[in-house]
Amino acid sequence: MPLMNDIHSLIVPVQNANFTAHSYTEIYCGVTSTLTLNGVSLTLGGGSSIKIKIANISASTGTTNCYLLGENIDNRTGSPTVY
Repeated sequence: MPLMNDIHSLIVPVQNANFTAHSYTEIYCGVTSTLTLNGVSLTLGGGSSIKIKIANISASTGTTNCYLLGENIDNRTGSPTVY
């Protein structure tokens, strides 16, 4: 689903990612962090974000302040939530 007006319905810490219930389209890191995103190892600077369809993610270092933004997959129950 395309993101309309850059508004997400939920935000989830990277370590609590749930690809069964959610579809993520952006990652935000508050501190410099190293992680593997969609099979690519990368380092994100503090305060940076990437808008991309996220299929999988694994945290390496510094990701306690990284968050995934997206939507509920089952939008029938889709109340906006902060996890």
